[in-house]
Amino acid sequence: MKLTTTLSETVELAPEVGTRLSALAGTYCELSEQVKILKAQMKDESAKVFALMEEEGIEKCRVDGQPLCIVRGVTNSLDKMKFVELGGSLEMLKNATVSKPKKAYVKIGDGGGFED
Repeated sequence: MKLTTTLSETVELAPEVGTRLSALAGTYCELSEQVKILKAQMKDESAKVFALMEEEGIEKCRVDGQPLCIVRGVTNSLDKMKFVELGGSLEMLKNATVSKPKKAYVKIGDGGGFED
């Protein structure tokens, strides 16, 4: 059984630091809302471009200097059960698994953080 706990700590901020953080976080939240609206509009436009290109049988072109290309990607993942069925051991799988730390970032609000 795995147990987890959450620790909470209260920190006193100097009034000027609290004011600056509040202003910066407020600006971030406003920009985040604008980005959400723009991303939704971009997704909509992209879907229209995709539909037109598919309808016309165009895979790749350049319009007004802007390259357009339908990308048909494939993802690969390791099927752990199949690996074991084919003779690999769980120990081999464990030994071949590498963990790497990710870059630290600031999480602001519920929307996640901004990563460079």
